[in-house]
Amino acid sequence: MKESQHNVPTESNDAPLQSAPESRLKPLSTELLQKWNESLVARSELGLFVNDSARGAKFDEVYSKQALLGEGGFALVFRCQHWHTGNTYAVKEVVNADYEKTGEDLKEEIDALKQLRDTPYIVKLLDVFIAPDRSHLIMEEMRGGDLLAKLHEREVFTESEARRISRRLLEAISFCHKKRIAHRDIKPENILLQDPTDDTRIKLADFGCAKRVDGTKCLHTLCGSLQYVAPELYLSSVEGYDERCDLWSAGVVIYILLGGYAPFDAPNNDLPEVICDGFFEFHPLYWMGISNAPKHLISSLLVVEPDRRASLEEALDSTWLRRRDKESMMKYIDAGLNGSSTNTFDAWVRLQNESSCGSDFSFAQELVDFSAASNNTERLAPESRESHDSVGSLDVDDL
Repeated sequence: MKESQHNVPTESNDAPLQSAPESRLKPLSTELLQKWNESLVARSELGLFVNDSARGAKFDEVYSKQALLGEGGFALVFRCQHWHTGNTYAVKEVVNADYEKTGEDLKEEIDALKQLRDTPYIVKLLDVFIAPDRSHLIMEEMRGGDLLAKLHEREVFTESEARRISRRLLEAISFCHKKRIAHRDIKPENILLQDPTDDTRIKLADFGCAKRVDGTKCLHTLCGSLQYVAPELYLSSVEGYDERCDLWSAGVVIYILLGGYAPFDAPNNDLPEVICDGFFEFHPLYWMGISNAPKHLISSLLVVEPDRRASLEEALDSTWLRRRDKESMMKYIDAGLNGSSTNTFDAWVRLQNESSCGSDFSFAQELVDFSAASNNTERLAPESRESHDSVGSLDVDDL
């Protein structure tokens, strides 16, 4: 018995073939591809991760010292090379007994860095070697130096650059405070630059004064650096203080970035009184070219009474830090991504929204979104764009 045959339509050999729809994606610019590659390297830092101490190795068996990067009272920082991988790291060498005399707690520092190692704007601790006399903290190497050296070189930053640095600094502080950690020594020397060619890619470092905060005004130790110490630290023996001291220090740093000098200045013996008085001003000679928005932010942070000082959420939601970075957007538009400022901004906003929600996003997909044609890009309504701006999230240059 024959199987029933189904009438299956066949294409005629003479029928014209339909061509695949033309791709509406424009080629990526060389500049953006370079940024993509740099970002992928930064995101896949697996090649830098080391854990030699866990297998019982000693520091000298794994690393060779190459150069002295910096020194403090009882600690030295070396550039060291891993014997097996050839990778270089910044290694903090501590004389245990002397370090504790300074009031800095090595255990607290290590614990804090371990809790914060997955955050983007804080220097990563990768391994620790503890010996009876010395300890070695293996950290990622920051090749751009510190912010103080850059300030000496440049004197001041542009308002756009200072905004990006300030946003990232406050994000780093936010990560600390969410983990209930007070840094207590925020200053330009402890803000390091990742890249010598980009003065705004910063990470917060040196957690020697870091302390866990278990309640309101539970800290009592006077520590940090004179010009950056919050007023409440000088009264700490009576009233105590908490992590809000970091916001005062951040206000001082932002003031210096824009003005080129410290808001509070006096001989060391008189400086505590000057800081507790809280009076400062924006001298017209140095500040007449600066807009009011950063001045409002600084004024909200440099408030003597911690309860009246701006919170992290308020600072990150300030007009200045929420402002769209037009220079960054125009740079990407000029690179020929899609010729549309609307599309570029829409993709940027989507990236910010995902970042602020704490969700991971595909960087490659964002590049596709940036280069998509206008009729393939989902637009936000003009009236909704402002409401979709995220608070304290990534800007275009964070790509």
